[in-house]
Parts: sequence; C-alpha cells; structure tokens
Amino acid sequence: MTLEDLRERFVIDDEVRSERLEGLIQKALPHCVVHKNGGVEVKGARLSGRQLVKLVLAARLLASKLEGDIACDVTVEQIAEYTGLPKAQAAARAKECLDERFAERSSRGSYKARLLKIDEFLDQLAQVEKSGRTS
Repeated sequence: MTLEDLRERFVIDDEVRSERLEGLIQKALPHCVVHKNGGVEVKGARLSGRQLVKLVLAARLLASKLEGDIACDVTVEQIAEYTGLPKAQAAARAKECLDERFAERSSRGSYKARLLKIDEFLDQLAQVEKSGRTS
C-alpha cells in the first residue's frame, strides 16, 4: 500500500459520501423528517430530552448536506420549538451534547452535530426504540 493510499484512508474529509449519507438518512427517517424551511419534526416522542436534542441536531446536519438552503446549525430557540422542551432545558441538553462532543458550538446559542458521531447515535436510538426505553 502506497503512502498516498494510506493518506486517503487515514485523513478523512468532513464531507460525507453519498452512499454514507443515504445510510444515515435511512436510519434517521423512522425518527424524524426535516421540512424544506429547516424545521425538524420528530416522530414518536418516546425519547429523553438529550436524545431529542441529538436527533434534531443530527437531522439538520444531514438535511444541510442534501439541501444547501438548510442551515446545519440549530439555535436553542429552534431546539426548544422542534423538541417541545422548555428553552432552559433545551439549552441544558444542548450543552450536554457539547460536553459529550456530539455537537460543537457554531456561534453563541447555536449548535451543530459532529458528523462522525451521528451514525453511532442513530444506531443507539434504534436499539432504544426496539427495547422501548429511554436513557
């Protein structure tokens, strides 16, 4: 294996390949949809507050990869609106996502999911839904 081959495998681009994007969207679809205006609609709200926030952040990032008009970052006000959580609780759960390194702060009061964390989260979400419990 050449050094160039190793570089391509080891140093990754933040842009997601279309086949990976398809897989992530397939995993997210049972849980949410994103409107053309960027609004996230959560399906079946048997999720914890933190899971709801992660789902909203993940959905917006994925949607932004499909539609250039949809912003990848989400404000605390939007998180509260999309999840139904009170604003203070939405802010606290978003901060927890930041602390867990699931998300990064894009600006004051705005958060963006980290692409490399979404796949694992969606897999965990599928397991939670299967078992019928939240964490």
